[in-house]
Amino acid sequence: MARKVVGDGWKTVSTALLAGLVTASFIFAAPTPASATATSRRHHHTIAAHAAHAAAPLYKGALLEDADSGRVLYAYNADMEWPPASMAKMMLLLVASEQVAAGRVHVNDPVLVSERSAHTGGSRLGLKEGEVYPLGELMKAALVKSANDAAVAVAEKTGGSVEATVRMMNERARSLGMLHTEYQTVDGLPPRPTHDVDRTTAYDLAAVARAIIRETDLLQWSGQQQIEFDNGVCMLNNTNHLIGHFEGCDGLKTGFTYQAGFNVTATAKRGNMRLVAVILGAPSNPQRFAQAAKLLEWGFDRYTALSLLRSGEPLPVQVKAESGGTIRPVAARDLKVVLPKADVSSVKVVYDIAPTIDGAVHAGEPLGRVIALDRQGALTEITAICPIDVSPAAVELGASDAFGATAPPAEANHQQVNQ
Repeated sequence: MARKVVGDGWKTVSTALLAGLVTASFIFAAPTPASATATSRRHHHTIAAHAAHAAAPLYKGALLEDADSGRVLYAYNADMEWPPASMAKMMLLLVASEQVAAGRVHVNDPVLVSERSAHTGGSRLGLKEGEVYPLGELMKAALVKSANDAAVAVAEKTGGSVEATVRMMNERARSLGMLHTEYQTVDGLPPRPTHDVDRTTAYDLAAVARAIIRETDLLQWSGQQQIEFDNGVCMLNNTNHLIGHFEGCDGLKTGFTYQAGFNVTATAKRGNMRLVAVILGAPSNPQRFAQAAKLLEWGFDRYTALSLLRSGEPLPVQVKAESGGTIRPVAARDLKVVLPKADVSSVKVVYDIAPTIDGAVHAGEPLGRVIALDRQGALTEITAICPIDVSPAAVELGASDAFGATAPPAEANHQQVNQ
């Protein structure tokens, strides 16, 4: 029998900043995030306007996002196309990590350094043609030291050639919705000092950063100030000077060319909240870190992460089968929101779940939505799912009693409780 949803149920229940990197006068020369154009991209919804007579920011573009949801907490020229410089290596390393996870290559696979790799310029390890290193060591060097020769070697191993890996990087960018990104290199090097060929935006850089955080173990390398290379043959110093100086920072990648200026994509976690900050076009090496630190500190001071439901947690609603018995839906995944600390008391959880259903229901099948809202509207939502297989006959025999027996009475579906 085809399943039919009956009814339309709305049930409501309700560090200090980098000491020693720059002077305080330079750190606070830029406007605070609240005084610039900020975007809360529930998606791209403006929550703060430009303040009159604000000082010019010490960057060309900037972005602050919640790493879990992608909610934008602050944006300044975040959709401006800009060269990623060595931050292009983030996508290279995401693609390489995914190839490792798929079993197509392994971190211990030997990589023969090619002539092309050995002669790559810019920041480099000094690899020699014919040398052999494990893939994982070269990935580490490309991430932490931003070594261009290592990046080319990683690309040649991962995709068979630099050109093939560039295609993989662009395909992955499209799959992540990075509509304003185009890679032509694996390392971000310009063909000449004044001409970068790679293009991206702060929004797109945050997207690849969140994918790295979500899907890889790269932060175990990017979170170290120094890291061994090739079993201790040498130590690699991290180009990200936030590491070890900003509380909770464990990534992610720097980038510099003459055209792009000084850039950084940084992430930090405190408690159960992780933020991603992007700074584009800072005027100096110290300033990119000072501005990223300022942005992250502002986010941690102003916002908090509120955990509302855990994956698999039974919901305080009932769904009645027409043939008898009840089903108590559960949360398909964690429900967590990031919002200003002042707005925590306004958060409500709404259960958009039909009160009645007929036909067979299978474990994991959607029964409705659970929506978190604040004063401005919906923040995020998750799916409410059935916890067990339930056929009409099974319901009649009371197979769902384990869930129905603990469910609240029907009148509880209409209570309103602030979370």
